[in-house]
Amino acid sequence: MRKALAAIASLMWMATSYASNAPAWKDKADAILHEVSDYAPGASVAIVEKGQLVYSTSRGLASVELNVPLIAASRFRIGSLTKTVTAAAILKLQADGQLNLDDPLAKWLPNFLGSSGITIRELLNHTSGVSDAWDAPLAEVLSTEQRLALIGKAHADFPPGTDWRYSNSGYMVLGAVLEKVTGLSWSDAARKLVLEPLGIDGLGYHDDSAVVRGLVPGYTSGQDGRPAKPALYSISGPGAAGALDGDATSVATLLRRLGTSQGPWPVIFKSMTTPTRVGKQDIPYGMGTVPGRLHGIPIVEHAGGIEGYSAYYVYAMGQDLAVVVLENSDSPKVTSRSLARRIAGVALGVPYRTFEPAAWPAQKINALAGSYVIEGDSRHSIAIHDGAPWIRRDDGPEKRLVPAAGNVLFYAGDGTDFIEPVQDGNGVAHSLKFHSDGEASFRVEAREKSK
Repeated sequence: MRKALAAIASLMWMATSYASNAPAWKDKADAILHEVSDYAPGASVAIVEKGQLVYSTSRGLASVELNVPLIAASRFRIGSLTKTVTAAAILKLQADGQLNLDDPLAKWLPNFLGSSGITIRELLNHTSGVSDAWDAPLAEVLSTEQRLALIGKAHADFPPGTDWRYSNSGYMVLGAVLEKVTGLSWSDAARKLVLEPLGIDGLGYHDDSAVVRGLVPGYTSGQDGRPAKPALYSISGPGAAGALDGDATSVATLLRRLGTSQGPWPVIFKSMTTPTRVGKQDIPYGMGTVPGRLHGIPIVEHAGGIEGYSAYYVYAMGQDLAVVVLENSDSPKVTSRSLARRIAGVALGVPYRTFEPAAWPAQKINALAGSYVIEGDSRHSIAIHDGAPWIRRDDGPEKRLVPAAGNVLFYAGDGTDFIEPVQDGNGVAHSLKFHSDGEASFRVEAREKSK
């Protein structure tokens, strides 16, 4: 009983200490997270600044069936955030002299059908041409050999090094390289090479039969919009491309330690965060991270998505501030990218514009319908469904637009990109001003004339 009371007292002290030292932007971050419902699958957020956990909170349900709320320590499957760990593990092997990024893949996997002409570097930066166009048996437990056989049968997307295309399969192949070089499973290799040296014990791989303390169930949206069970799958399938799980604080701490630790890590992190070059073009992808900017501030980021879960991180290297959002839905009402970037914006002092939904006359909404030229053959198409505007880029998914005050349209569940329609004298939109990532600058998209 004394131990229990001591633990409770400790937790109460931590909560009081956190409240009394809350960052100045906490209320603004809370307001963004408040967009997540208390009564549906939710989100956990962690912010680590200069090695200190300065913000940690959750909103929504860990279990819809049992009405159990998420907590800060809740674990989630993190999907493609796994690639950050896999890339770091491969680069650690190079730092240790056990392989070279310019090694031909055939040196390590001579029996892999698709290895011809591919280097380890090209797998890391998605220029290998290894295709995702193969039939993945979602619910089947796959061995490394079975996975490689399926991937190797798919035709390459392009000759190695000539183009760029995001490839989950390429990172699955990197998992096989980890196993070949180390003699361990890919997950044990990642733990020995990266997680243990950096002191991260809250991330790991657990197979389908494991009972994992704190791991919350994942959800999707049914046809009626309510939470539903996602498709049944085996976590063995994504392997080194997306099979890790963990809590938000552990992911944020990993980023911070990758970016600030000594020894081989500065060189490793620089390689991870340097944009890829194909010919004369810089591609906004490094090795397991996406280098970019948030309202002028250099960052790296990455998204993670797997059946039942969504994830996103932003790490601002100069400010040494990491923001991580993990959600237990693969179709959340507010996306993990939106939450992470907007919360990072307030924490970094470069907040996104906020929008106030407003009722627009039906005539004004209907006048938006049409096709708008982005560049070349790329188009935005706006259609009106049940009185609401929906936008689609080329053959991508339709997304609902929300009319707002100030003649602005923003994406439902997002709040980063926004659009200003420009009307002619008859009220018909003749162009769109598209503000990418909430920037004041914009791209003009002219209405395509009817043929």
